[in-house]
Amino acid sequence: MSSARDKIREEDLIAYVDGMLSPERRQEVETYLQATPAAARRIETDKAIAADLRRAFAGLIAEAPPAMPRAARRAPAPLAWAASLALALLIGGAAGWFLRPGGAPLAPATGLVAEALAAHRTFVVEVAHPVEVTAQNKGHLATWLTNRLGRRFIVPDLRLAGLSLVGGRLLPSPTEPAAQLMYQDATGQRVTLYLRRGSDGDPSFRFAQTATEQAFYWSDTDFGYALTGALPRNRLLEIAHLLQAQFEDKGAPT
Repeated sequence: MSSARDKIREEDLIAYVDGMLSPERRQEVETYLQATPAAARRIETDKAIAADLRRAFAGLIAEAPPAMPRAARRAPAPLAWAASLALALLIGGAAGWFLRPGGAPLAPATGLVAEALAAHRTFVVEVAHPVEVTAQNKGHLATWLTNRLGRRFIVPDLRLAGLSLVGGRLLPSPTEPAAQLMYQDATGQRVTLYLRRGSDGDPSFRFAQTATEQAFYWSDTDFGYALTGALPRNRLLEIAHLLQAQFEDKGAPT
C-alpha cells in the first residue's frame, strides 16, 4: 500500500476532482483515498468548491478591448528594464479609460480564462496551502515549470506594482499542463496569473468578469495568460501590462 501511496501525486488528486483521469488511474486514486481518510475529506471539499465554481461560471461575461499599439509593447533592452516596466504601468493606467466601448456585445468566457477563474477561486482563499512551491524557492519554481510546460519560463517580479510573490503550482488543463503564480500586496489582497501553452499568439488584452473577480487575458507565441483578481479594472490592467513587458523581454531578471 505504501508504494501505491507514493505513486499518487498532487496533480493526480487535482485531475481526479476535475474528472480528467483515465479509468485505470482513477481506480488507483480511489484506492489511495479509501486508505487515506484525510485526503478523502480534502477531495470531497475540493469537489464541493468545483461545483460552486461551475455554478458561478453561469454568469460569466467577457469582452475584447483594443490592444495597445505594438510599438508601445516592444521588448525593452535589459539595461532599461526597470524604466520600461514603469512605462508599462503608465500606459496601462491611461489605456484603462478606453477599454469598454459603449454597447459592445458580451459573450460567455470559455477556454483559458474560464480555467483561470476556476483556479483562482479555488486557491486564492487557501491559508495553509495556497501554492505548491513558495517564493523562497523561486529558482526551483522557474526550473520546474519550465520543464513541465515545455517552454522557457520566468517568474515575473511585480514589486514595482506593490505585489510580492507567494509562489506557484502546476495545474492540469483540458489541453496542456498549466501553471498558476500567486502574488499579494501589503494588505494580503491576492492576484493570480494562470498560463498554459496552446495560445493563439494574440497580444491584445481581453477582459472577463464575474460577480466577484475580473481578469485580463492575452497570449504570445509561447503561452496564453490570464491575470485574475478582485481589484479595480484599471489596477488589474496596470499589472497585466507589467507582466506582458517582462514576458516579452527574454532578458528580464527573474
